[in-house]
Amino acid sequence: MRFLGYSAVLAALFLFLAPQAMAASAYRAYAEQVTQQLPKGISVRPDLEGMLDGLAQQTRAGKNRPLMVSTFLKTAARAQAIDMVLGDFVGHTSLKGYSFRARFAAFAEDPDQFPARGENAARERSRGPPGPAKAKKLFQQWLDSGGHRRNLLNRSYNRVSTGVVQKGDHLYAVQMFWTERDEQ
Repeated sequence: MRFLGYSAVLAALFLFLAPQAMAASAYRAYAEQVTQQLPKGISVRPDLEGMLDGLAQQTRAGKNRPLMVSTFLKTAARAQAIDMVLGDFVGHTSLKGYSFRARFAAFAEDPDQFPARGENAARERSRGPPGPAKAKKLFQQWLDSGGHRRNLLNRSYNRVSTGVVQKGDHLYAVQMFWTERDEQ
């Protein structure tokens, strides 16, 4: 009888976790595909990714523990920025309905090893060339937004991956923040 109880618990656990694991692998495959085969008219801007990383580090300098740039979630950040272009939105849920938590989990084998995590997303569609001046305006949006500013200054985060994409003169950017459990 006890065996049947354990079997039922294991079966229920499998039914709960299996769809999440399949969804994570589906999102990761999508993110890798869309960042390797960019949709028409969209380009990745590594130069502006580096600039936004530097601005994030400067914002944190002397106030909190250092923020280190990482490529760990760069594909996820770029994929969300691409989705924002394709859907003409700014947000934390992908076009296919994946939440930030689900997108993060798609790239982390064990998301529980990253208990502190957050995301900033923005677009800048003002007139002018899509260069450093426009990227600074985009970053200023984050500083002017309470929630985004909190992410930038959150001492729980010590890693950042940034994705920036361009379509025409418009820039879309996503910064993903986290801390690994063994570094808290």
